[in-house]
Amino acid sequence: MNILNSRFLHYTEKIVDLFLLNLLWLIMCIPVITIFPATVSMYGVIRKWTIGQETNGIFRTFFLLFRECFLQSFGISVLWAALGFFIYIDFRILHLDGSLMHLLLLGILWLLSLFFLSIMVNLFPIMAHFDTNWKNVIKNALTMAITYPLSTILLMIIFLLSLYLVYLLPLFIFILGSVTAYFSYTICHKLFLGIKNY
Repeated sequence: MNILNSRFLHYTEKIVDLFLLNLLWLIMCIPVITIFPATVSMYGVIRKWTIGQETNGIFRTFFLLFRECFLQSFGISVLWAALGFFIYIDFRILHLDGSLMHLLLLGILWLLSLFFLSIMVNLFPIMAHFDTNWKNVIKNALTMAITYPLSTILLMIIFLLSLYLVYLLPLFIFILGSVTAYFSYTICHKLFLGIKNY
């Protein structure tokens, strides 16, 4: 019974931690322009949990990471927002008339969107894990997307499924951000360890 109680307390504590981290992330995303820094900080906290590194509480650790990663992650967010907007505008102006050319252009646009998403889902774990400049962050995210396609597909499924669940029930937004980050970073962390050992 003591073992069951200790496991229950452990999982309860983990759920509470994820909820608090998610709440903090949501609050810091409110200005919109801080979404990338807030997300990298959330991944950074989860990284510390994963590697067993001592933290000085969720709030203090989060804000310390937020301050450290702000400039780099904000710069990348501007670039990523511009690319995302470009893809969105292309979808808006592409009027299908059933011709082969339009179908071909739509196919290319969907491939570009998948490529864009495959790099994005690798960006946050890499920014949280590696201390490097923004060019290497993007290059490493691209390398990860190409080198580990199955893991990248799994990351995209997790991300899109989370978006769909929030769409179905908006209240999920109060927990799914940190849960998504937790599972995504866990997958990437195993890859990072393999790269380090190699």
